[in-house]
Amino acid sequence: MLRSSVVFIRFWGTRGSIPTPGRGTTLYGGNTSCVEVRADDGTVIILDCGTGARPLGLDLLSRGPSLPQMHILVTHTHWDHIQGFPFFLPAYIAGTRFTVYGARGLDRTLEGSLSGQMQHTYFPVQLNELRADIGFEEVAEERFRVGSYQVTSQLINHTTATVGYRLQAGSVSIAYVTDHEPFWWESVPRGPHRFVHPGEERHVAFVSGVDVLIHDAQYSDDEYPAKRGWGHSTIEYAVDLAIRAGVKKLVLFHHDPTHGDAWIRTQLTRARRRAAAQRSDIEILAAAEGDQLELIDGKAVPEGDDGVLATPSGRILISGSDPNVIEEVHEALSPDGYHFSRAADSDLIAAGGRGRVDLLILVGPDSEAALLERAVTVRAESWAAKAPILILAATEGPGAAGRLVDGETDVLSRPFNPAMLRPRVRAWLTRTGTLVERKVERKARMLASPKRGFRGLLRGLPVSQRAALMTGAVASRFKPGDIIFHEGDPAGGMYFIREGSVEISIKLPDGRAQVLGLAGIGDTVGELAALDGGPRTATARVLEATVADYLPRDMIEPSLAAAPSAAYRLMRMMAGRLRQTDRFIGELIRDDDHDHRTDSDPSA
Repeated sequence: MLRSSVVFIRFWGTRGSIPTPGRGTTLYGGNTSCVEVRADDGTVIILDCGTGARPLGLDLLSRGPSLPQMHILVTHTHWDHIQGFPFFLPAYIAGTRFTVYGARGLDRTLEGSLSGQMQHTYFPVQLNELRADIGFEEVAEERFRVGSYQVTSQLINHTTATVGYRLQAGSVSIAYVTDHEPFWWESVPRGPHRFVHPGEERHVAFVSGVDVLIHDAQYSDDEYPAKRGWGHSTIEYAVDLAIRAGVKKLVLFHHDPTHGDAWIRTQLTRARRRAAAQRSDIEILAAAEGDQLELIDGKAVPEGDDGVLATPSGRILISGSDPNVIEEVHEALSPDGYHFSRAADSDLIAAGGRGRVDLLILVGPDSEAALLERAVTVRAESWAAKAPILILAATEGPGAAGRLVDGETDVLSRPFNPAMLRPRVRAWLTRTGTLVERKVERKARMLASPKRGFRGLLRGLPVSQRAALMTGAVASRFKPGDIIFHEGDPAGGMYFIREGSVEISIKLPDGRAQVLGLAGIGDTVGELAALDGGPRTATARVLEATVADYLPRDMIEPSLAAAPSAAYRLMRMMAGRLRQTDRFIGELIRDDDHDHRTDSDPSA
């Protein structure tokens, strides 16, 4: 498909690790990661959901009578990238629909991770109590569409399963990469960083040529040696990467909580000088809350196919003296579908000669020095002369960031992090293994027809008034057969039904129950007693599992005052029900009078 685009990028949270409000962060901001990307058709992509998601949600509600199509792309589920989700107001508004995308964690699903931080121990509202219809899509390395964008995801080097995103709308391209640590680090960088590790080669290719690169730049080169293994980049690394990849504009992002505005401003000046020294005209900015970038390009380019990207497939030989460590490595890599073989130290040479080896992994508990000596011995074998060797040492390592001993020998010190091992192995196999193009049939990346919706009182209500009306409501759950309230009970609040159905009935003078009607999704029950303070005039019995939002009596008046359209609709709805009740009572009176005359005069 061919299209051109106007794309807006706005920064709502720029900080890493933890929110840092205060006088020293007013310029670049204290909220954690959240970036809005908006196309000219109104589609909104939200990159991460840190505390910046709260002001973003409020702003979305103020823009018009309805919310735009929204998609939340989460890089990973560390707190500073999801802690704003429970405070994202559109998630509390009936009728809102959006999808959350992200990588599956090592031990929890994407949905499970978001739900975990909303357990009652930590937060008063649980994920399944949110009123919006929310879908979840787990991604790895693939290409897919969200709204008017084509999104490409790639695993990056962090301490938990993490993906970077590349967005394409027409010929405008954006890459968002946070949190990412270099795959390899020179002890004392001299001049521009070299990108010789295959993981760095993939990283350069992933961001190559984009109009805007938003990249992790949490530390300076001087700070990094003490932060190895924490999963973040340096400002100098980000600058050299952007220049190497031919990026047009670099935005330094994920500012460290210990860095105030003055420090960031100084480092921005240094970053620009570093680029100038390399004779680059790249534009460099430091991300600041509230800043907005606008990208306009009239040229159109073809979009690629959706689906899983070409993935490396290879034969991995794992060898060591401890079977438990071998099993640990195998378990960490097994989700990627490689072909594995294992060998004890004594059987390594023979095992390697039995078939092709695309990557050899040598594991401890031996020291790094001992494993390096073993690697030299193995190199004498023809099958291992050029095969990459990855050493997972127990001691004497340079830190979890790893290092290259030579062009084919890589060291990652133990205890290794499985999340950082996976992209490293994938990178080596991309260079030496076989690329497999896997085309998969994916379901449409849109929510199915919602079970929960809004009709009746809430239907077509401006989103700001829906939010005002329902802010004080509490989610209630009922089982089939439950009585929500009995006829004659004292006054209480009103219920907005999200799921299920409720039977409304009254008791006749002869003791029989007469069903007045059924209330379903979008209907309200209990509004009369909630408004006039009198007793309940009917009984509400649950027919099927039901979820309803309960608005207490003391909150109805201020809520309706903030939602005048809802107040007018409620009056019309109640007037209609009163007329229906009048007709029903009239019919009962006529039927009762007929039965009475029949009983007293058989000829009647």
